Amino acid sequence: MAVYLKGTGVKARVSVTFVVSIIATVFFAGCGIEEPLERVAKEPKPYTNRLPDAYKNMELAETTSAEVLEEIKLNKKELVSQSESVVCCWSEKKKTYQFWLTMAAFDEESSTVARKYFLAVDEKPWHLHNEGQKLRFDCQMILDEQTLAEPYANENEKRIAIVKKMLEMTRDDFLQVRKDSKVIDTGAMMTNQTIERILYVLSQSPQLATRLVEEGGMDFDHLTLDDGRVRLILCKNVAILKIRIGKLKKIWTQE
Repeated sequence: MAVYLKGTGVKARVSVTFVVSIIATVFFAGCGIEEPLERVAKEPKPYTNRLPDAYKNMELAETTSAEVLEEIKLNKKELVSQSESVVCCWSEKKKTYQFWLTMAAFDEESSTVARKYFLAVDEKPWHLHNEGQKLRFDCQMILDEQTLAEPYANENEKRIAIVKKMLEMTRDDFLQVRKDSKVIDTGAMMTNQTIERILYVLSQSPQLATRLVEEGGMDFDHLTLDDGRVRLILCKNVAILKIRIGKLKKIWTQE
């Protein structure tokens, strides 16, 4: 079969057998035709390799639950699950094994955001725009005074204690909504597994907690996914946790 390359006047020959063999290879690999087409097409928002507006627009201790719900409603493609104190919007692409969720937990007295989360997972990260990212987790939360005022032996012990506290609060928040969706339940399980792995690495070498607060973060090996990196940022009574798993050289510098 002969085709002309647009704008060049150059005639090129494309082997029909070659094209058919590629399609057959993809199909029999279990992907079907739709998955490759979806992965090379421009990915609609929210991208799994960057923070969605719903997460970025939430301000701790300022944004109210009503404002969060209003923001979430702007994305018609996502479903919403909520309890009295937690709201979570989520979606998935079954053909490309991707899912993501944005979650917020509110202070009982002020009804403002006390904790916010974004989780994105891509089990087959060969999407054109993905750059090899298998998992990203972003979290910001207001810490209680007791956790901050505890008399720790050193800064590393304090950092590890804060990560433990963040895991505890994350578990509690997921528990409020995880039964409402398989996506949320899977996200809760993967988040728990990832942070527990980080804590295990720190328990074996507590001195590594020094790297937690560095710009380059602390590397760790995830049991089932790939190489991971985590960073903890402390700003007064706010703790920020950033986790990336995949091709770290490409994805660590992303927002």
